[in-house]
Amino acid sequence: MSDAARSLVVVSPDDEPLVLAGPPRELSGRIDLHNAGDAKVVLRDAGLTDQSGVLQLTAERHRIQPLVLRPDQRGSLPLAIGVHPATPPGEYHAELDVGGRSRPVVLHVVEVVDLAVDPRSLVLENRPGLAQRKKVLVRNDGNVSFTVGDPVTVDLREDRPTDRGLRVALEPLLQRVKPDLDELVVALLAVAREEERLGSVEARADAQVEVQPGETAALELELTLKDELPATRRYRGRLPVVTRDVDVIVLASGGATAAEETPAEEAPPTRARKRPAAATKRQPKRGAKP
Repeated sequence: MSDAARSLVVVSPDDEPLVLAGPPRELSGRIDLHNAGDAKVVLRDAGLTDQSGVLQLTAERHRIQPLVLRPDQRGSLPLAIGVHPATPPGEYHAELDVGGRSRPVVLHVVEVVDLAVDPRSLVLENRPGLAQRKKVLVRNDGNVSFTVGDPVTVDLREDRPTDRGLRVALEPLLQRVKPDLDELVVALLAVAREEERLGSVEARADAQVEVQPGETAALELELTLKDELPATRRYRGRLPVVTRDVDVIVLASGGATAAEETPAEEAPPTRARKRPAAATKRQPKRGAKP
């Protein structure tokens, strides 16, 4: 231990553990320190050790915001230390090393529900009654498991709000000298909510899938358009996947139902009948008797 480390004193009592709390990637807290020596102390990192082996530590030393303490100076050191992102919620005990001095620390890891979904949109043809197969990949970036695959009904609306609805909502606000941005956003959201529901898509998974922290699962889906919709427009809805949404887009084309997809048997082609050539009248030769 260096002379500077010997002069560094943690203000809190020795029997009182330090506390860091938050999501696994950023457990944060503060430590009150006092430089009781006659030399300047500069702190640039901190160490975290787990004698129990329960924690999966991402690094032995963690960079922190530099703190300079001159002789007899006190200061508060902000800390943000990460552990493995899949660490389950709960309370953990470890040792924190700051400036060469080790103190017990209690880590309160909170629940994190986080995921990534790919693709972010699913495109369907406008064919009512036809089950269209799609695959979605779900990656669990949080520290708790979740289950996906419940049947869902997706409400469809026209892809773009009507111009008239937007004008009615925004015209009074735009006439002001300085329109308020928050009020504009609220007005736009109100128009989007009031758009007429035109149809729905039924989404069913082949099976429910439990996704553990750090895992990626494939979700096999059947999506069926339940309503007859004009094929000249495009429609959009949102398929909820835990805390994320996947856009469901029905294209402005097609319009045939599942029954109409089966082509009718074609009749064999008819052959043109040849007409017999007309008989030609033979002309008598010159000098021959009739």
